[in-house]
Amino acid sequence: MALVPNPLAMRIAQRISGPPLRRWYRAEVTGQGAVPGGGGVLLAANHLSFLDHYLLAAASPRRMRFLGKRELAEGLFGRFNVALGMVPVDRGRADMEAIGLIVEVLRGGAAVGVFPEGSRSPTGALYRFRSGLGRVAAEAQVPCVPVGLIGTAAVWPKGGWPQPHRPPAGTVQVHFGDVVAPPAADARSRRAFTAKVHAQVAKLSGQPLTNAFAPTSPTA
Repeated sequence: MALVPNPLAMRIAQRISGPPLRRWYRAEVTGQGAVPGGGGVLLAANHLSFLDHYLLAAASPRRMRFLGKRELAEGLFGRFNVALGMVPVDRGRADMEAIGLIVEVLRGGAAVGVFPEGSRSPTGALYRFRSGLGRVAAEAQVPCVPVGLIGTAAVWPKGGWPQPHRPPAGTVQVHFGDVVAPPAADARSRRAFTAKVHAQVAKLSGQPLTNAFAPTSPTA
C-alpha cells in the first residue's frame, strides 16, 4: 500500500470527521499555534485510549499521518483510516523498519502523530518514552511538538467501547506544547531530546510518572 493516501480524500475525511468529533466530545484545545505551518514535524502525545489517534488528528491544525497495524487498513473502516492518514505497518514488524517508514513520511513534509510510550497506559500513569522518538527526529531532522491528552480514557476506556453520552465540557482536552528542535545523531543528544519532550508531555497531561516502560504485546 502506498505511503501517501490520496490528498483530496485525506483532506475531505479529516474535514468531515474532525469538527464533529471535537464538538461531540466538547474538546478543549490549546496551543495549536505551536505547530509549524509547513515541513515535517512530529506530534508526540501520551496514550490513554483508542480515541487518541482520532482526537489528535482532529485537533491538529495540519493534516496528520500516523502508524497503525495493517489490520486497521482492511475493509470499509480501514479505507477510512488510510484516508485519515494512517500508514499501515505489518504486525510484529521490526522497530527499525517502522522508524524508516516514519522518517520517509516526515522527509516528505508531513506532520506525523506518534505515541512514544509504545502502548496505551494500563494504569493512567505516564510511562517512559521509547528511544525510537529520538532516532526518528535525528534521522529526519524534524522538530517535535509535545502534546498532552486529557480525559480520553474516561470516554473510551482501554478494552471497552466509547461511552454513549457526551462528556461534560472540559473533560476531554488537547494541549500542544512548545516546539523541541531535532537532536544531533549521537545517543546523548537523542536521550536529552526525548527527556525534554517527555517532561513537556507530563506537564501538559498532568499524569503521574512511572520509571517503567509501558507493557506491549504483538497485538498492541
